[in-house]
Amino acid sequence: MKIKSIIVDDEKHGRENLAGLLREYCPEVLVLGEANSVAAAVLLIEKHDPDLVFLDIEMPKENGFRLLETLGHARFEVIFVTAFDNYAIKAIRFSAADYILKPINYNDLVEAVNRVSHRVLQKQENQRVNELARNIQQPENPRIGLPTGDRIEFIEVRKIIHCKGDGNYTHICLEDKRRLLVAKTLVEFEELLNEYSFIRTHKSHLVNLHHVSAYLKTDGGTLELSNGDRANISRRRKDAVQEMLKSWIH
Repeated sequence: MKIKSIIVDDEKHGRENLAGLLREYCPEVLVLGEANSVAAAVLLIEKHDPDLVFLDIEMPKENGFRLLETLGHARFEVIFVTAFDNYAIKAIRFSAADYILKPINYNDLVEAVNRVSHRVLQKQENQRVNELARNIQQPENPRIGLPTGDRIEFIEVRKIIHCKGDGNYTHICLEDKRRLLVAKTLVEFEELLNEYSFIRTHKSHLVNLHHVSAYLKTDGGTLELSNGDRANISRRRKDAVQEMLKSWIH
């Protein structure tokens, strides 16, 4: 079965390069059209009802995310194509969406297509992309996609009490008392959540300051959290944690 797709990129050579790589390495992907703007992309999507959209983000007149806002709800998979851009990649990772970096490596392209290929048959609203559009519109209250087993749960960041590292996995403790096990390292969550009042207190603990109920001086320093859990503070992080708590209080 062919995967119907369109390519959205303002640069002609970018579209041609991607189309050529798809013909050579992803023959299951059928490119039905190319667009050099958001407006042209909307028309192509309405015409072809694609399974997959390759969407460039850094277009000079319009950010590629604008397409998602314009459409409202996406019933197709998206593979974002982007040069390295911290904001864009962080937003995409927050929503657990797929992306490849420019210049495109064909191995990365094949892996991204393989990840989405099993989902295109479902032809349902793409929650990853819809959550990304929501987060762009409501940056003050984002939701993060947490892959758990065969599903992705989208959780408001403010409802995460703390994250506890366990090797290549992280336990996510939530306000509703659930604890989710996610196959991502604590370092990855620290990178994603550090601008949302989360602080690393220990090699195994990442804490949401909104949920700190007490600072305990015993045992070298411990934070008591809103759900009754406690997070240790390592000796080398103690000063930073105390400074953060002081600024948080003031």
